[in-house]
Amino acid sequence: MAVSRRHPLTVLALGFVAVIWGFPTLWVLYATFASPRGGFTLGNLAEAFASAPFAQYAVNTVLIVGGLLIMQTIFGALVGFVLARYDFPGKSLITGLFLLQIVVPVYAILIQEYEIVQGLHMLNTKTGIMLPYLVSGIAVLSFRQAFRAVPRELEEAARLDGYDTIGVFLRVYLPRAVPAALAFAVISVTYHWTDFLWPLIVTNTASARPIVVGLAMVAEASESGLQWNLLAAATAIVIIPVLVVFASGTRRILSAFASTFDW
Repeated sequence: MAVSRRHPLTVLALGFVAVIWGFPTLWVLYATFASPRGGFTLGNLAEAFASAPFAQYAVNTVLIVGGLLIMQTIFGALVGFVLARYDFPGKSLITGLFLLQIVVPVYAILIQEYEIVQGLHMLNTKTGIMLPYLVSGIAVLSFRQAFRAVPRELEEAARLDGYDTIGVFLRVYLPRAVPAALAFAVISVTYHWTDFLWPLIVTNTASARPIVVGLAMVAEASESGLQWNLLAAATAIVIIPVLVVFASGTRRILSAFASTFDW
């Protein structure tokens, strides 16, 4: 089997872009774990963690991100299945609306979203943060694409074996949508883990703030304004979980993206 080799200039260019792109993250990690006297230290992380209720922020973030991922995945799988396998009036319009949700920035309707959450008395709650994101157009279209690739013969065979629609969905379609689910999970988790503006607007206490907003509170505190090692360590608390997820499954994540996003 022939092994393709990239041109040295291509490798050099890609390496240069990677270094430029990754330099801020590398600097944050260096400042976090570098001791002022030289060597490695975890003291900066401990000090940053004690400077704000990061434990509460982390719990809030996990609940928000995890809850959104579950709701978006369930809704996306169900609606994607209907759009992929059934014909009905208005199907193209509904698909177009989900596509429009991807195209229109969520912050373009920020005022309307705030008024709705305020009217529902959900300000300064984790539910209020989650509400505008419960339905994801990316999830719907990703599952739709994955389900359309499933051969009809498999569905017909399952029905001959006695499975009803729910059984066909669970036994035939869902197992073949794992790459789509994985690719969407990466998008959802990274986006909502680092989402800042909307949670900042609708929360004002530590009981509901996610970790990124908590980081902003640390940065604005006058006592930490010039302590770059403390700010770097607080930033590392935010980004390390995302880096661990990517590092632990890079190959599978890239494969899932390659096989999913071909609308």
